[in-house]
Amino acid sequence: MFAGNKSVLACASIFLALAAQTSAHAMPSIALGVKGAPQRSDVQRPSTAKPCGNIAVAANLDTSTAIPAAADGTVTMNVQNFNAGADGSTSVSVAIDQTGTGTGKFVAGTVKTNGNPNPSKVETDKVVFSLPTGTKCTGGKAKNLCLVSVKTTAGFGACTVVSQGQAAAAAPPAKAPAPPAKAATTPAAKTTATKAATPAKAVQTTTKAAAPATASKAPAKAQAPPAKSNQTTTNKAAAGKKQSKADGKKKMHKGKAKKNRAEEFELEAREYEDLE
Repeated sequence: MFAGNKSVLACASIFLALAAQTSAHAMPSIALGVKGAPQRSDVQRPSTAKPCGNIAVAANLDTSTAIPAAADGTVTMNVQNFNAGADGSTSVSVAIDQTGTGTGKFVAGTVKTNGNPNPSKVETDKVVFSLPTGTKCTGGKAKNLCLVSVKTTAGFGACTVVSQGQAAAAAPPAKAPAPPAKAATTPAAKTTATKAATPAKAVQTTTKAAAPATASKAPAKAQAPPAKSNQTTTNKAAAGKKQSKADGKKKMHKGKAKKNRAEEFELEAREYEDLE
């Protein structure tokens, strides 16, 4: 009887364990080969042999939604669990295949913000990780996709696709040469400014030097009135002489007129005496 009970209890324990194992699921909410929100049935068991579980990478890479990587190489994603407890952990590790084929070398990424290893409820947690230094995504038709294998501490998960823009890939090289360019430009700018300033000062000095020359011309112009004054005096003197001559002529004419009258008067007196 006890043996039979032990068998029943053993079977029950196995059943409960299998039931718990079946319900213990979590995966990234944007996953390879999944359209829309993930379901419990979409959860995979990533492994070294099958980083994306049973999902065919080549057939789903270009048609799956890709999460864009930031310029600094960080990627933010959500991890959804379907039950509470450690089996529903949203705490993950990530590995990146920059070829996007699923057959390339998977390199571990650095998780900066992780999920909950023992959630008390069904939840969605934010996870932030960084692509390995020097990663250049080359997968897909656009040649800019990486494949990321996401695995929870409970062994569940799936793959997700990450896109790397040209700006993000080219940003580090562009920033590196910037300081030398500024250093080379600054002295040249200062030299040009100095050279430009020198002629300006020279022009200013020339202008100041020219000012006294202009001022020295002022007295010459000021002397002009005396010249006019002398001319006026001369003209007045000439006019006075002309007037004197005219007056002299008038007096002469008057004198002649008086003389003529006197002579006429004398003739008349003589004629009168002769008549007597």
